[in-house]
Amino acid sequence: MRTHTERQAWRSPAWILAGLSLLLGGGARAAENPADGPDAASALRFSGFATLGLTHNDNATAGAITSFSQLRPVRKGWSANMDTALGLQLEWQPAQGTTLQVQGVARAGEDMKPRLRIAALRQQLGQGLSLNLGRVRSPLFFDSSIAEIGYANLTVRPAPAIYALTNSVASLDGADLHWRLNLGDASLLAQVFGGRYDYTHRFNNLSPAISADASLRGLVGFSLSAHLQDLTLRFSHTEIDRYVLRSEQVSQLNQGLDQVGGTLRQLALNPMLPPTLQAALQSKSQGLDALRNPFDNRPSYSSLGLDGNWQQWRVLGELTWMDPRNDLVGRGRGYSLTLARSLGDVTPYLSVARLKRSRATLNTEALAPTGLNPQLDGGLQQLQQGFGRAQQFADISSRSLSLGLRWDWRENMAIKTQLDLVRTPDAGKPGPLAVSSLPFDNKLQLFSVTLDLVF
Repeated sequence: MRTHTERQAWRSPAWILAGLSLLLGGGARAAENPADGPDAASALRFSGFATLGLTHNDNATAGAITSFSQLRPVRKGWSANMDTALGLQLEWQPAQGTTLQVQGVARAGEDMKPRLRIAALRQQLGQGLSLNLGRVRSPLFFDSSIAEIGYANLTVRPAPAIYALTNSVASLDGADLHWRLNLGDASLLAQVFGGRYDYTHRFNNLSPAISADASLRGLVGFSLSAHLQDLTLRFSHTEIDRYVLRSEQVSQLNQGLDQVGGTLRQLALNPMLPPTLQAALQSKSQGLDALRNPFDNRPSYSSLGLDGNWQQWRVLGELTWMDPRNDLVGRGRGYSLTLARSLGDVTPYLSVARLKRSRATLNTEALAPTGLNPQLDGGLQQLQQGFGRAQQFADISSRSLSLGLRWDWRENMAIKTQLDLVRTPDAGKPGPLAVSSLPFDNKLQLFSVTLDLVF
């Protein structure tokens, strides 16, 4: 039977690669070791991680993704696009307590195009304080900072039902401040962070699929973690002041609203109309203006997660809350739970996850027909149908049941197999799946095989 330290050994290298959460990076340890001289402090350190994975999808009407920035979903048949990734990291410590980190990641689902995940200066400030400046790994949810580092995850991947949206926000451009307090065998870690992030949001639910420019501004948050001998608890909360989504299609929608709104305002100027009807047309025009840029929002994210061990058993769980403050998208709350048992180097596990959206309440009364002009009413009807379809595709509710096996066959290397049964609420709600038309087959089965390693 493996000890707790042995069971957790595979997890530590990936936390080092992540370069944040637990402050276990190589530079930090060098700074804490008085035996390290100037030559050791200035050494350049190279490390990395990789996942070679194949996934089979049995559904011809829906593709699988791990994030909404993924260019190539896993369509029916076998594909390497779900999990295959390569990450490389360089660390340089020019002085004790100061570390420069750069990390790039290339994913098969994004045509192996390198993306910059970390480009940060980490400065130890003493008394358990450290500061990161630049681009750091995402701190949004419990496993956000290691979501694409396959070896760091017990399962093949964090459940897309919970992580598909936050995986799109892979990094943060700004700063975070850590304070760590050691209490014997336990420790407490407090983190505050702030900054911004830009990414390309992929609308795979259109045919053909399109890309949009997504910008997050005024991102601020905090997390509190307790690390006990056999248990880790973490709570985090993030507020985003402005989430802006722009694309050619959003611009076309805005133009359509402007044209119909302009027609309504022109009709309201007709002196032959009763004053009450003129006021109603003006109000309808203002209602159309309120529907511009329908995906813009001010989201908040909260997460409560745990990772516990008891003898040969391991339990991972997380509760999440998402409030975009957007009537088109609606609120979401979710959970994930994984139970695993260690049998030497082999660990079978069972996972369940679910995200449920509260009923969205977008007010489209301004799109009701006027009865004054057939052409105008036709335009209003088209807009109403478009918003109804957008509201269906914005529902990312889903649930999944996963059965898997992890084999730590060599040091820093693991082979995993996993079967996922994924379902959305009904054939008109695609959830986190890439669906080009409705209705669709809302049950999807994935089988995955991966080789994960760190070096």
